[in-house]
Amino acid sequence: MTIALTCAACGSNIQSVKAQTNVNSEFEITYDTLFTLRPIEQQPGFFTAQISGISQNSNPAFGLTQFESNAFGKLVSQETITDENGNIVPVNQKLLFNANPNVIGLQNPPQSVIDRRTQLGVANPEVNSDIYFGDSANKLFGQADDRAEINFFPPGNPNFPGTVNGGGTITITGGTGVFENASGEITFEQSDRLPLDRNAPAPGVATLKFNIETPQSVPEPTSILGLSAGVLGASLALHRNRRKVSLKK
Repeated sequence: MTIALTCAACGSNIQSVKAQTNVNSEFEITYDTLFTLRPIEQQPGFFTAQISGISQNSNPAFGLTQFESNAFGKLVSQETITDENGNIVPVNQKLLFNANPNVIGLQNPPQSVIDRRTQLGVANPEVNSDIYFGDSANKLFGQADDRAEINFFPPGNPNFPGTVNGGGTITITGGTGVFENASGEITFEQSDRLPLDRNAPAPGVATLKFNIETPQSVPEPTSILGLSAGVLGASLALHRNRRKVSLKK
């Protein structure tokens, strides 16, 4: 019975070493952003979208001081008016963005977007649009699924050309450092102001809420192993004492 107990304890120890658990991390980071939207040549209504951000906090959670997203966009609706000169000008535009060009029906995505993802060190740049990083080894990779609404108001005003408001979800597909094999999602809201120069990036602010799960191995429970060793030692001592008593008789 003592041997069986000892083996059972050892067996439990072996199983626990192999077990894993998911560690959940929830945190929020606010970034100052730059948003650039460029039309794709010979494909009207489609765009490339780049958003880059620098954390307002110099020491954000897990050192994720920066991010960059390079996705594809599609114009889904717009409102226009005719100005005093007879020109049709947009008042409102709504767009969808995604890491995967097929989701928005883009047939020939520009290679420059994939090249930029590769340059940033994004894992699997064909499918991942986002990277969240800093000076440490901690990085997150993800797939964008966003939306945005551009308001040009009042139309033609040179001092206040308009705003961009958007948000969406980033599906986490992996990472490095403490985020190795991570999963989860990031939800965000972003507000930008259109620049006077339409060729310049739009400055803004984005608040990102991270909900990340990372698998980790369960630490070895040495107390179980110590207990099994103690039980084995006590049983051997008891066996020796019983044998001495038997010999004296």
